[in-house]
Amino acid sequence: MLLWPWMLALVGVVAVVLAVLGLWLPRRRRDRGLPVAHVDRMTSLAAFRGALLRYRLWIGGALLASLAGALIAGAVASRPSGTHANQEDDYKRDIVLCLDVSGSMIDVDAEILGVYQQIAAELDGERIGMRIFDASSVMSFPLTSDYDYIAAQLGRYERALNGTLGPEEQFNYQAGTASGLGASLVGDGLASCVLDFADLEQSERPRSIILATDNIVNGQQIFTLPQAGQLAVDHEVRVYAINPFDWGGDPASQELRDTAEGTGGAYFPLDFAQTVPQIVERVNAIEAGYIETPPQIQVVDRPGALPLVVLILVAAACAVAARVRL
Repeated sequence: MLLWPWMLALVGVVAVVLAVLGLWLPRRRRDRGLPVAHVDRMTSLAAFRGALLRYRLWIGGALLASLAGALIAGAVASRPSGTHANQEDDYKRDIVLCLDVSGSMIDVDAEILGVYQQIAAELDGERIGMRIFDASSVMSFPLTSDYDYIAAQLGRYERALNGTLGPEEQFNYQAGTASGLGASLVGDGLASCVLDFADLEQSERPRSIILATDNIVNGQQIFTLPQAGQLAVDHEVRVYAINPFDWGGDPASQELRDTAEGTGGAYFPLDFAQTVPQIVERVNAIEAGYIETPPQIQVVDRPGALPLVVLILVAAACAVAARVRL
């Protein structure tokens, strides 16, 4: 591909030479066609020879400027380039949405998914994943910063819970959540969400869980809720709990509050007007962790001063042409 600019440059050089010769030689031929007596006396004069020499120098200079301009223009057309490595610092957080889909939560899960969608829309650049749980837990989607994908997945779960799935959508949102004994095993669900964070020991990303549950446990858990909260503390994960059935100090709500606040997180009843902005504010208030992103290699044009040189040479050739009246 780089041969084409040089071929164009060669064509340009030939065109310039032909143009100069076409303007110069015909005039000389026409001048020779005019009969003048005793021309040798005039051409032998020192002033005439000096003028002729200067004329030829001007013509030679114009030709050289044209040739040099054509060659340098060919070099510019070949697009001299270099590589540039752009290293961008990235300071982001990881967030796992942890949703209880047990029978006692079915009526409000669609509203909670609406809260999740609002929270995702308010965040910028954070990686978000989601896990649902009942007797067992299932990863809905892993941590990702693809916000179109996140919105599509949350919307699909919301339509499934509302019973508004399209005829072409075959989706059972509870698939895989009934493999254990019991129901609404909140401690196991929260522990599973904690373990969804990749590289728990090495990652510098701040980690948060937004847990939606009523904490009404029915069955034997591997992790109690306080034990799952301690697991979150051990791995520096903050838990923000949303309880749609806050009865004002009942034991289940109080345990959920104590667990969330014990991780450095917070506890909220389901309130659209306050829950979303408060959670977003608290998540954004956490100092973001440094993420080393791979450098982006870019190929950039680097013609340097060559275009300016071409411009100067073209201007010089035009000035000489005007000077000698070509």
